[in-house]
Amino acid sequence: MCTIAILVDVAEAPLVIAANRDELYARPTRAPELLAPGIAGGVDELSGGTWLAISARGRFAAVTNQRVMEPPPVGLRSRGLAVRELAMADDPDAYATAIDPADYASMNLVWGDASGARVGYFRRESAEHEIVRLGKGVHVLCNDRIGAPGFPRGDRLAQRIDAALARSTKLAELVPMIEHALADRDRSEPDDVPASRFPQEVARELTAICIHTPSYGTRSATVVALDRSGVRVYDHADGPPDQTPFVDRRGLFG
Repeated sequence: MCTIAILVDVAEAPLVIAANRDELYARPTRAPELLAPGIAGGVDELSGGTWLAISARGRFAAVTNQRVMEPPPVGLRSRGLAVRELAMADDPDAYATAIDPADYASMNLVWGDASGARVGYFRRESAEHEIVRLGKGVHVLCNDRIGAPGFPRGDRLAQRIDAALARSTKLAELVPMIEHALADRDRSEPDDVPASRFPQEVARELTAICIHTPSYGTRSATVVALDRSGVRVYDHADGPPDQTPFVDRRGLFG
């Protein structure tokens, strides 16, 4: 699971990304590094893929898992490899259009640059393959379609970002407020927790923006701002953002 907010044409930079990466603590990963010349991102050591890739040219690509009731079969391609390849593609739209949903566990891909952003819904179970251009506004992608019910953390993050934008659209003021929002530990009241296959207390914890359970939680957080000149902001917390400071990672690009 992950939570990704995509801000399109509402801030000082035309595209702002705010993302928490949620994963099993036991899954080995590395902090952002160069994946290819001019492209940086964290590394999933099991698959070699990434969950969020940033290009020095001002492009990004990211993924969230799709909510499913049954585990996918073994032998599928890593969704993280699709992110790496999408970030490296000369034509990201063409790359995404050519994806065969049968090759991957169901996923949501999102990518773009200062000219706009797109989200692709790829469903192995139904062979769904849909690409949507995002309009102006704040869009939060969890583990279903943008706007799908049942994700209180996504609703809460959108509300926190809307409140931040009402105070300032300037990056110097907005980015710290978004980083604070990514660290939010508020949870839904027990009676408001969506139905889940998980035990009640775990399901309640999954309603927080910054998740903590004994075996699974928010492993890192990233805020990126992109414009036509490239990467304005690339802040990364290599740990849960309520406990770990954000560090400027633009130095990866030299």
